[in-house]
Amino acid sequence: MKSPQISLFSGKIVGYSIILTVAFSFAVIVATFFISNSELTFETKTAIFLAIAIIYLLLCAAFYFWQRGKLSDFQAEQAVSAFNEEIEGKLLALEEANEFFGASLKTSDMFRLVASRINEIVGFTTCLLFLRGEGDNVLRIKYAVGESSREFMDFKGDTNKGLAVKAFLSGKTQVDAALLYEKRVFSPEVLKDLRAAIALPLINRGETFAVIVLYGKAENGFDENSQTLLKAVGERVAPLFANSFAFERNLSNALTDSLTNLPNERAFFLILENQLAESQRYREERPLTVLAMDVRNFAEINQKYGHATGDRLLAFSAIQIKKQLRQMDVLTRSTGDEFLAILPTASEKVSEDIIERVKRALVSTSFQVSAHETLNLEINFGAATFWRDGETANQLLKTALLRKSQDKSSEKDKVIWFPKEFVN
Repeated sequence: MKSPQISLFSGKIVGYSIILTVAFSFAVIVATFFISNSELTFETKTAIFLAIAIIYLLLCAAFYFWQRGKLSDFQAEQAVSAFNEEIEGKLLALEEANEFFGASLKTSDMFRLVASRINEIVGFTTCLLFLRGEGDNVLRIKYAVGESSREFMDFKGDTNKGLAVKAFLSGKTQVDAALLYEKRVFSPEVLKDLRAAIALPLINRGETFAVIVLYGKAENGFDENSQTLLKAVGERVAPLFANSFAFERNLSNALTDSLTNLPNERAFFLILENQLAESQRYREERPLTVLAMDVRNFAEINQKYGHATGDRLLAFSAIQIKKQLRQMDVLTRSTGDEFLAILPTASEKVSEDIIERVKRALVSTSFQVSAHETLNLEINFGAATFWRDGETANQLLKTALLRKSQDKSSEKDKVIWFPKEFVN
């Protein structure tokens, strides 16, 4: 069914055709009348009539193809207009996503949201997000969706010869029509059936901070139209990711101790509640231990050498303790010189082994107070194990703190041990 615009345009062309045809026909008739009544020879009149007939046919043919082309161009413009309206609607959806989610989604969730929207505008087989590593200029694959996403995420090589870096440095959309750049970086097993790639730099306040790379299965699959569309996409998704990064930084700052870069006490309770849920689910098979620790005689050290040395000592203690914990363990800083640790799957025996390991490490590693003076630190420990010493976060922490207080007391007989029911 034709649209009203196309029908109207067709009607105008037909009208113009009738008017021009009548006018030209009338001119031919008049010219023929005057030529036939002239004193020209028969041969000359015949040649003129033949020329008029040929010109008439050529003009009719030219006019036919002209009006056909006009109608075709108009239909194409209508199709492009409709296409652009659809694309604009999808781009508008990205802007609305920025308003609703930009300041409240983690980068991983934002990437999945954006990738699904991009796929509706410029289809892809695989989509990657490259971010610059902290403290260096190396672009690394942070997130991936689509086919071969696992292979891309497992890639640990150098990406500095790839398309993403080219887009990052130039600040412009880059196309790799036959994967000539990407084949310098990735193996055939990673690229598999992929044939073309396009890289979109994400720019915020004039600085490129990330790159999105799309891969497709058709060689030369990303044309000039794709580049134009992706440029429009980039202008809309760059603020999304910038806001998402800011949200993650704020969240990290809210859960991180600035002095030691360890999770803070708020993070401790969030993690502990999650671990306790697992331990309660698998009560016998999944023990859990909480450690409370502080630096012995820290107040005297802080007073003698100053707060700056005290801060360095706490950062040193955090590093040394963390080195002796298992990879699954979580070390956090509470207040002052106090540290809290969560030891998933750790029984009393396992936690005792970890405590001894920390003590030996601190004895063998001296803290440099000054160029001429060192200290060997001692740590006070208190441990509480689920469910023997408590079943909630508060119960376990209270027991661990009580045992740490006994450990740090020089007169241990003055520390009263209460039965479990009173502790809880």
